[in-house]
Amino acid sequence: MRGTVAYCIIGTGFAGTCALWHLVQRLTDPCRRPSLPPSALTIVTVERGPVNGPGYPYANDNVQLAHRCNNEASTMGIHGNDFVDWLVERKPWLIKEHPELVLETHPGIELDAWQPDDGEFYPRALFGIYLEERFQEAVERARAHGIDTQQYLRHEAVDGYATEQGFALSLRSLDTDHEVTVDGLDRVLLSTGHWQARTTDSLSADGGYVASPYPPDAVKAAVAERIRSRRARGERPCVFVQGMGPSGIDAIMTLCGDGEFTYTDDGHIASYRPVAYAGEEPLHIVAGSRSGFFSPVRGPLAPYEPHHLTEENLAEIRRDHQGQLKIERILDLLDKDLERATAGAVRWHDVTHPRYPSAREKLASDLRASYTGNLVYTITLKARRMRFYSRLEPADKATYDRLLDTHFIRTAVPMPSANAEKLLALMDAGILTTVRQGYDAPRTAVGEDGDFRISYRSDEGGRSTLRADCVISAGGHDFSMENHPSPLVQNLLKRGEIVPHEEGGYVTGGIALDARGGYRVMKRTGGVRVPSPYLASYGSPVRFWQHEHNFAGAFVEAAEWVAEDWLDAAAAVTARSAAVDGPGLVSTETGS
Repeated sequence: MRGTVAYCIIGTGFAGTCALWHLVQRLTDPCRRPSLPPSALTIVTVERGPVNGPGYPYANDNVQLAHRCNNEASTMGIHGNDFVDWLVERKPWLIKEHPELVLETHPGIELDAWQPDDGEFYPRALFGIYLEERFQEAVERARAHGIDTQQYLRHEAVDGYATEQGFALSLRSLDTDHEVTVDGLDRVLLSTGHWQARTTDSLSADGGYVASPYPPDAVKAAVAERIRSRRARGERPCVFVQGMGPSGIDAIMTLCGDGEFTYTDDGHIASYRPVAYAGEEPLHIVAGSRSGFFSPVRGPLAPYEPHHLTEENLAEIRRDHQGQLKIERILDLLDKDLERATAGAVRWHDVTHPRYPSAREKLASDLRASYTGNLVYTITLKARRMRFYSRLEPADKATYDRLLDTHFIRTAVPMPSANAEKLLALMDAGILTTVRQGYDAPRTAVGEDGDFRISYRSDEGGRSTLRADCVISAGGHDFSMENHPSPLVQNLLKRGEIVPHEEGGYVTGGIALDARGGYRVMKRTGGVRVPSPYLASYGSPVRFWQHEHNFAGAFVEAAEWVAEDWLDAAAAVTARSAAVDGPGLVSTETGS
């Protein structure tokens, strides 16, 4: 029996960095650390990218200056208000080395006068720098205390399985194709983040179909290649952005990145000037979604606590329905709270069917920062935070996924006001228009000339069709595990080390977790499912995450749970370390 403990974090973006930071804090806290000598502890990290910390959403290659975080700075620290504290601490360095990141959110300001703002939506690239530094600081702290840290950058985990020594992972170098096996792991965190599903869409083979808004350089290259022939014929090219959420807005900003936004004296967007090419019309961008509206612009949470949608009333529903919740009754309670808070001005129907003739008019209304709008945002967000989805009966989960999630996400995920101002400027410049596709829209088709044909609802309510040279897919996340592109995920599924979440015949997608709580994944042993002794996961790989959690705060909560659970693993080894030491972490390298 060995007297060592080895941990592994797969994916070192926000979720993985948060877990590493909290684990190292506990392992090095004099009041908390295990009695094992630090030399008996090993932390392994695996990351596909070239840098630890930023992960895919905040890495330099995947962002542009105009790509903003979706949440206020005060909500994004890996603990407390740490992101804002870091901005204050690193202010002189940021002003010197990255003034563009400051000026993007505070245009026209004298840099020396800049004060980090709790309520600001900073560039994703700036948050990526923060995560990179915090990751490295955690590593340095661990090493200073004698803990062995092993980092596998530009490596992909391709397989995982239990052995006599613990859990083993097969890692493949993305640069050399060589493989290394790391064995003897006691705990492994799957923090791989969002994935681009293996598409089964027939459009994916078309050169004008861009499956993701990231990385932006790849998007611009694909669009430029496609529209060259359109311009050669003296016609105005058109790109359709499928999706009007944060990713769709990023795609729009990417396409407009060569132009210039002008500002008023007080730092607001005044206009947009596209790049002028002799005899050429600027690119026409059409954004569309089922609802035809962008995410709302919202201020801070309003001081309103739900009166009807309460835990007591949810408990009553569960008593009436054998321990499960009914979506109709939840929506009824939500509707009553909206009516009560807004004095009848807004009901749930107004959320699902906004009373605006166009996306432009809704954006303009949102920018006026009405108190009513903030109330709607507050109540919808607090409804999500009650985590009712996991307690719905399976049929209601299916209904929620198909019809309701889009409204909750669109209402609860705020848009930075600067992005709303930019979208309006693009509309005023004739660059951007929007369409409502409806919930019964036919699939996008390819015409005989190779262009795309997109169906949408006209102002009169009938069906119309627009032509586009390119389509950029920026819609919702595909949680179907069978379409996950990771060989690790596919091999873990085959081995039964992880299983998809399923209830009453309805497969919600994502990894199943221990229903008793926590973040241990479920595995298949024989004909039954049991909690894994090795694997944990949180964030995007878990289906319920999108419905029930609020970004950073939920990551911190989960990371703290994982750190405590992993500390318990060290304590268990300590308790039995009187036995003779056996083999510890084992690495073997093979060629391809």
